[in-house]
Amino acid sequence: MGESKSMIQHKRALCNDDEEEPNCKKRRDEIDRSQEATNGLDLQRAQKAPRLSPALFCDNCEIPHLQLHQLLKYAVIGKKGKATQASWCSIHHQKRLRRVVLVVLQDFAQHHFYQYYLHFQFLRRLFRHRFSLPPTPSDIIASIIGLNDLKVQAQKEKINGEHSTEGSTDQKCDCLAVPESCDPILQKYGRKKHGLTRYLLTEEQMRKYEYPLVGSSDTQNYVHTNCIKEPTDSSPLFGLDCEMCLTCKGNELTRVSLVDAQGQCIMNELVKPDNPIINYMTRFSGITRKMLFRVNTKLKDVQEKLKSLLPPDAVLVGHSLNCDLQALQMIHPNVIDTSLLFTRNLERRFRLKFLAQVILKREIQSTDAVGHDSTEDATAALNLAQYFIEHGPEKVADINMEDIFRQENCLHSRLSTPKSPKNGFPHSPLPSKGPSFLEELDKAVQKIAYVSRVGLKDPVPSSHFEAFLCTSDEEVLRRACSIIPQSPFSIVNFQDGSISNTCLLGTNAKVNCKFADMMTIFAGPFKSGMCLKSVKIQFESCGPIHSLSTISETQQPYICIKYSVPEAAQLAVELLNGSCIDGCHIKVQRMITQQTLDHEDIFKEMEDDPENKNTIYVSGFERPLTEEFLQQQFQHFKEIKSVFVPTNPRSQQPVKYCYLKFHSPDAAAAAIEHMRTHGGLRIRKAITSTHLHRWLQAAVNCVPPHKHCNQEVAPEEHSKIIRDLDRKIEQLYESTPENSLCVILFTGNNSSGSLPGFGLMGIKC
Repeated sequence: MGESKSMIQHKRALCNDDEEEPNCKKRRDEIDRSQEATNGLDLQRAQKAPRLSPALFCDNCEIPHLQLHQLLKYAVIGKKGKATQASWCSIHHQKRLRRVVLVVLQDFAQHHFYQYYLHFQFLRRLFRHRFSLPPTPSDIIASIIGLNDLKVQAQKEKINGEHSTEGSTDQKCDCLAVPESCDPILQKYGRKKHGLTRYLLTEEQMRKYEYPLVGSSDTQNYVHTNCIKEPTDSSPLFGLDCEMCLTCKGNELTRVSLVDAQGQCIMNELVKPDNPIINYMTRFSGITRKMLFRVNTKLKDVQEKLKSLLPPDAVLVGHSLNCDLQALQMIHPNVIDTSLLFTRNLERRFRLKFLAQVILKREIQSTDAVGHDSTEDATAALNLAQYFIEHGPEKVADINMEDIFRQENCLHSRLSTPKSPKNGFPHSPLPSKGPSFLEELDKAVQKIAYVSRVGLKDPVPSSHFEAFLCTSDEEVLRRACSIIPQSPFSIVNFQDGSISNTCLLGTNAKVNCKFADMMTIFAGPFKSGMCLKSVKIQFESCGPIHSLSTISETQQPYICIKYSVPEAAQLAVELLNGSCIDGCHIKVQRMITQQTLDHEDIFKEMEDDPENKNTIYVSGFERPLTEEFLQQQFQHFKEIKSVFVPTNPRSQQPVKYCYLKFHSPDAAAAAIEHMRTHGGLRIRKAITSTHLHRWLQAAVNCVPPHKHCNQEVAPEEHSKIIRDLDRKIEQLYESTPENSLCVILFTGNNSSGSLPGFGLMGIKC
């Protein structure tokens, strides 16, 4: 067993001829046994090598800085240092990790990775685990390594010392408050308490979020509540919630509940739709055929009753209330929408169930119940608004809902493999409130090696930190390559500034618009008077349509379709070009601009990206997807590793397409071939990584950047700078010992603004 592979192979070669060596057969058997033992030892070592199991194949791949801190803390000090596993990523065989390396790319944001996607060849090839970061605090390094823990502890001790003789605790938490620049609720409302009128949606907001408004083309037959009196901070609040079913005309009302400010249900009516019901959607609505069998109440009846119950200055409260008012076909000017009240970054929204659980400590929409209870949901929305108004934005921000949501999302929201539910990892508690990361390193007589051109903003005790300050990024690279093999935890901070000095917000909008254009296709020509609905059905089979419009400037009509994911646009071009739709033989083509000339290269590289190589995209389903349906639909594919169903950003409901991840590229290719042979669905290799979905939601709504966002570096120089940066990281990686965790961070922060960051990670084998 002590013999090397090369020695065994050499001895095996000497015994090839039985006639020259009578004992060779016996000797070859001994060599074979030795070879098997060596192979077994190699396999055993490989099985015990450190590896990562991240939970990133889910709808939300944004990792809060606190969770990233927890991952690095566990990687460096492990259980021995009283650290716990991060719930979003498990590290197996942590004791065998030799080094941890954190590379920080100051001022680069997530959009830079996709702006220069083809240039980051090394990063794309070696780091297949990727995630988004929320907008970054001013000093991300201090946040991630836990330097803030020491500052907070010192502040607490100072404040407690100052007030211990006075017995006062009123001011103890002032300096520990959440910074306004970091919390979207404080950014929007400030810290002070306000009356309810501060939280009413403006007319502009109502138009943006598709609320029924007077004068809109799609509300001609809607009924006004006649609540036209100017509301005040003492105006009455009413909670409203509706349930819908699917009819041949779309979603129609089946139940409406109204709750007054005291929590009393003053209206709870079942409604018989005007059109035949196709799907009762019982799982969500709780409505069954039996419940509506003897119901004669119609939409106009509940409209009149609502008008009679609401006083002139009534304020309606609901969660995504625009959907309820559209189902009621009513217009009401004064509303509080709790999905927007408890605001998040990038216009994301918390679910009502989550808010009720975290804020009200109340369980609603129980999995044991058949569908939702509209009275329960209306009451929950009302109480959430009352809580916000009574306690104010500062107390709501102090709850840190984002961190709680990340915990819940990683543990419960992702769909497990249809074959087996064992893909997850054990529940991980929230980060420990015990000794800080730096204190544990101090106990182990270890220091963090920090290599950069600039020091940290706040001083760090020398017992925790060893800084190596350099005069250039080239010197940073040289020093880091020599330090990384010796230091248990190294931080390498690059801060070139050439690209990052450009307008960060402007370049983000530019990249957003580029991807929006790459997801836009044109189809035609069609005949005048074409049926737009039948055309939409055909193109919607390829994937989610963000918008569809008719182009009338041409001799014959064309349509412009903007999709929400790149795969849908690719499928439309691949499958519908040259097809006959609504009696017309059409051509399907892309929008080609200066920005999108390289779209084929980008999409091909994204298909072959290590993050996507085992994943396929499937669309063409007739209804929103559920876990049970997908398990039944794909149960014959034994190689499926996991399933990802995105959430519609507006309705927060499942969509009609999904991503399937397989154990190998061959299994993914076989699944594509099988589904294409049997027909009925649209399938292709995946392009969109899971972390990219949230970012693309902003891309389809992009606004071209302002022209005043000047660039200090000519665009032709950017390629050289990015390739040089990619080369630096490759050299760092080569100097890193095997079995080392490497994390690369795009911080998303510079002087011109703050945007979501980006992270890549992997263990060097």
